[in-house]
Amino acid sequence: MRDTLRHHDMEVKTVRNLPAFEESLAATDEEEPTLVIVNIATTGVDWEAAIHQARTAGLKVLAFGSHMDLEARSKALNAGAQRVVANSKFTSDMPGLVQRILNEHDDFSL
Repeated sequence: MRDTLRHHDMEVKTVRNLPAFEESLAATDEEEPTLVIVNIATTGVDWEAAIHQARTAGLKVLAFGSHMDLEARSKALNAGAQRVVANSKFTSDMPGLVQRILNEHDDFSL
């Protein structure tokens, strides 16, 4: 993900736990995130809380995971993700997905 998005002039910061994620949300200036990308197939991380916190902070959320896991998809949408896509779609169109979600008008509020 990092290399693909850097190739399109997008910086990526990867965090692997909720405390690191919360620290990233508190970043200021140039390090402040504009979009959160969440792998909803990740185990051992409360990604629903991360999505909710990102939305509360006013950030857009793109989630991806197995197309077979409809429960995880539903949970991601209920937590506030604007878009949830299958792994294959995420892999094949990552830069396009990121650009489109960044350009979408966000009517969602918590």
